[in-house]
Amino acid sequence: MSKSIRVSICDHCPTIRYGLQHILGTDPSIKIVMSTPTLEDVFTNSLDIGMDVILVDFKEIKPTSLIYLQKFRSKLPHVKIIIFTNCSDTSLIMNAIELGVQGFQMKQAEASEIINAIHIVHQGGKSMASCVTNALMEHSQTRKLRLQSSLSNREQEVLQLISQGKTNIEIGKQLYISTRTVKFHVSSIFIKLNVKNRTEAALLIRSRTPAPTSTITQTSQFTVARFM
Repeated sequence: MSKSIRVSICDHCPTIRYGLQHILGTDPSIKIVMSTPTLEDVFTNSLDIGMDVILVDFKEIKPTSLIYLQKFRSKLPHVKIIIFTNCSDTSLIMNAIELGVQGFQMKQAEASEIINAIHIVHQGGKSMASCVTNALMEHSQTRKLRLQSSLSNREQEVLQLISQGKTNIEIGKQLYISTRTVKFHVSSIFIKLNVKNRTEAALLIRSRTPAPTSTITQTSQFTVARFM
């Protein structure tokens, strides 16, 4: 018999907590070990109550919320976190991802989507609501444009040729500059784009959207309340 996935629910609304308990209770492989309105309760009791996944509601992901995420990463690095969010602040979502949050879901998600997300993150994958996936795409494109804007016109020409697989000698011939000058531009490009080699630079210029993976799911729009 496989080991149950121990889940803690953190939501300020008792009705939502009840609804989530009802939803998760339909999966025999999931065990609810805690249901509380505050992250402080989860953090305080985290060592006494073993848990594998935390479902936490952030109406808005605030800087104070990120402090708790840092504490969880430090104290409970093995525990996976899924955040319910309205995707109102892309920068804070990115910060949460950098802190190791594996999942973002909307409260309006299907019951099966929430359960599936728990299994995915428990196995080491990531489960993202569609609005978060879109935010990641926009962030990636914005970052790319910002980095490219830091390059001079000549550096952008060199970068385009790098992305086409051209060698320094070929780039020099096409732009009518010396190989030494090409090497200078290439080094400058690496520094400005914060990449280590030509392959990374080429991938940055080519990639306009994050590649989809089998471990990322997207949610549809139905209410948790209807399962209560």
